[in-house]
Amino acid sequence: MAPILSNEMRQRIITWHYEQHISASDIHTLAGCSLRTIYNILQFHRDYGTVDNPFAGPRGGVRCFDMGDMNYLASIIDARPKIYLDELQQ
Repeated sequence: MAPILSNEMRQRIITWHYEQHISASDIHTLAGCSLRTIYNILQFHRDYGTVDNPFAGPRGGVRCFDMGDMNYLASIIDARPKIYLDELQQ
């Protein structure tokens, strides 16, 4: 998966296209991202006046473990490196 573009780079893409009149294929080379990404950013700017989708939810899910749980599992694995997963789940 490609890395996420920063908002600064997205703003630069808008500037390149609308103020400096650089084509999308040239921007694709300058920014180092796909042509589809360029068109998506330009569409968001045209439709919503922003460089990203205002209706998109946050990425990622809710974490299942807190730091205490992670430390507990790490200590068990350190003590018994060959432990099976089903033994950990008990």
